[in-house]
Amino acid sequence: PGATMWNPNTPLSEDCLYINVVAPRPRPKNAAVMLWIFGGSFYSGTATLDVYDHRALASEENVIV
Repeated sequence: PGATMWNPNTPLSEDCLYINVVAPRPRPKNAAVMLWIFGGSFYSGTATLDVYDHRALASEENVIV
């Protein structure tokens, strides 16, 4: 037995022109903006995996991701 790679939870596509933007609520007046590139080294993984959920980061750190 070996390690099982995370399986995508959305349809696969080579189209990589997507951006996810999340802001905390209520939106702070002068919030910092954070650019976050999900793990996988551009080799594997997907931004839709639960382990890369950026909503918690936005709400807990009060930043726009």
